[in-house]
Amino acid sequence: MDAQSNTVPSKSTLPDASHIPKTPPFLLMQGGPLYRIERRIGLVRENSPLTIRRAVFAACITWLPLLVFTLLQGTALGNVRIPFLHDFSAYSRFLLGVPLLLLTELILAPRIAGAAGHFLLSGIVQPKDYARFDGAVEKGLRLRDSLLAEIIIVTLAYAATFLNYRQFAVHASTWYSIDKGNGSFVLTGAGWWLLLVSVPLLQFLTLRWFWRIFLWFRFLGTVSKLDLCLFPTHPDEAGGLGFIGEAQRFFGMLFFAYSCAVTGVLANEVLYAGLQLQYFTPVFVAYVIVALLLTAAPLFVFTGKLLATKRHGLHEYGALATAYTGSFHRKWIEGDNPEREHLLGTGDIQSLADLGNSYELIEHMKPIPIDPKTLLQIIVLSLLPMASLLLTVMPLKAVLKLLMKILM
Repeated sequence: MDAQSNTVPSKSTLPDASHIPKTPPFLLMQGGPLYRIERRIGLVRENSPLTIRRAVFAACITWLPLLVFTLLQGTALGNVRIPFLHDFSAYSRFLLGVPLLLLTELILAPRIAGAAGHFLLSGIVQPKDYARFDGAVEKGLRLRDSLLAEIIIVTLAYAATFLNYRQFAVHASTWYSIDKGNGSFVLTGAGWWLLLVSVPLLQFLTLRWFWRIFLWFRFLGTVSKLDLCLFPTHPDEAGGLGFIGEAQRFFGMLFFAYSCAVTGVLANEVLYAGLQLQYFTPVFVAYVIVALLLTAAPLFVFTGKLLATKRHGLHEYGALATAYTGSFHRKWIEGDNPEREHLLGTGDIQSLADLGNSYELIEHMKPIPIDPKTLLQIIVLSLLPMASLLLTVMPLKAVLKLLMKILM
């Protein structure tokens, strides 16, 4: 790292907006074969690419046909152990999970695009690397639009659905399948729609989010290999990369959406299959770990550069502090003050304090550009929908008291 990388940039070193290349915004959510189909049928408009109508339409094609089928079958309100309108998983997956997975795009799309663009606007990516940065953006957008990638995602979505169709909720006669009593199940009309449309769409949206996170991870990995202009005394304690962690914070909405989808499935297991809530403790722990990994793992690509920036900063600012404090000691302690300057009103003490603050900022630099509070928010958002499961074992008043104790 050269000397310029460890000094505060002057106005002349800040990037001139007129010289920043016209790189296309890194919009991971606005592309792909399905997205193009949605545009053709009017679900996506040119001036409003991420619209609420997509979420409403998805909820309608996943939940509404199931209601119609079960009304015709007579299993919407009775005649089976779990009628459709008593099935918590139907509500949580198709009226909450599917729409929220789509609505999350409204939140994450501008944050990710803004974070990608900020590498240029902040001057962290230097002009000599503009071409490589543009290449990383263009490669990411090409992969986003890949037909092969989306075909693979669809295939995996159907494979996961068919492999687990017997475990949609509980092992009992319900609105989607009839228990024949010998361990075999027969799907109803609603069950076939569930198997062929509703669940595969939920699986597809989930897997597509994994693909987008991978593309974001790949983009950050490419950028981390550039000669980044980082500053050890940056107040974000991440060399100037704190804006990435701020963008990652909004991934909590994604985990909240998926948690909404699975909470109803777990509620069915507790209320209809008789499983104890404690049985799912490993599931909750595993989900939190996965959420934290998906949030923080992409940021570890910057760890090497951040640690190097911190190490060089401590050495260089340590040398500066030694020189300055030595001069300060000779002047004000040993009396080497030929100009007879008065201590009262001098700026030397403030400069000494500022230097100490700068050194302390370097000492507090984080190995990844994300605040621990952000990770705590991810945990809370991941588990918040699942907290409703406490109502299966505790009265509402007790649940509210418990939540208040946790939050206070």
